[in-house]
Amino acid sequence: MTPVNVPGVEFPFPGKTLVIPPMALGDLEQLLDRINNVMSGRMDKDSIATVIDATHAALRRNYPDMDRSEVASLLDLKNMRAALDAVMSASGMEAQPVNESGEALAPSTGASSTHT
Repeated sequence: MTPVNVPGVEFPFPGKTLVIPPMALGDLEQLLDRINNVMSGRMDKDSIATVIDATHAALRRNYPDMDRSEVASLLDLKNMRAALDAVMSASGMEAQPVNESGEALAPSTGASSTHT
């Protein structure tokens, strides 16, 4: 494999650990709407393709010879959400928790509003 040129998040894929760097801005622009659908909890064929595409877009910055089919073989139902979370985290975007309707929840302030 090629030396890592772009710092990122180490991710343990089956059989190897790779460094997932931030996605290039152009890739994020192309994939953001699709990623938001996946992050809202939607699971269908397009969601799976989005996880593969986003992970591939990030990984090819450090591993330019890695093709999409190789990335697809590294992902499975057990690690696909964690891989997408790693892509988003490396890109400086935090995964937002969602409710049953797929809507992002407001962040907690960490303080209780009731007095004891």
